[in-house]
Amino acid sequence: MNAIKTALYTYLKRCVSYCFNLLNRLLGGKLPPFGSAAVVVEEQGRYLVLLLPSGRAVFPGGFMTWREHPREAAEREGREETGLLLEADDLINFYSLATTDWRALSTVSFVYHARVCGGQLRMGMEGRPCWLPENELRQRMDHQSLRVLDDYLSYHRRRHKELSRVKTLVPLMR
Repeated sequence: MNAIKTALYTYLKRCVSYCFNLLNRLLGGKLPPFGSAAVVVEEQGRYLVLLLPSGRAVFPGGFMTWREHPREAAEREGREETGLLLEADDLINFYSLATTDWRALSTVSFVYHARVCGGQLRMGMEGRPCWLPENELRQRMDHQSLRVLDDYLSYHRRRHKELSRVKTLVPLMR
């Protein structure tokens, strides 16, 4: 039953893409890109990802709804796709993905760092959520997702460096 839902969902997404791109073509390319948001969650050297039916790994995320802040969309999409309650904090980066492929939508995507606050990992309609180490993740990601991972690692190094600097500048009071 879950395989049927996944196939129908994939078909629906493809139909929406065709219709939107056709309308955009008829309007001379005047429609804006869709907004999307995602999260990167790392715990104990492993990353929360969705394994798609193709075997490709992606970070949890998806399209924003009307009047939804990107951070709220990232948390909602993470919860819907994984079953986990996530709290997003820092914006890692934003990405513009323009496409000429009729099966896909051009997007502006906001990616946040997040942490797990509760919930329970569960199967979603889009894929199987799981925790993967970086070396396995790199083998399963496409170019765009690898760019997000590399940006997260840069963010993580900067944050670690900033926190260690603050610890040395502000001694603990006794």
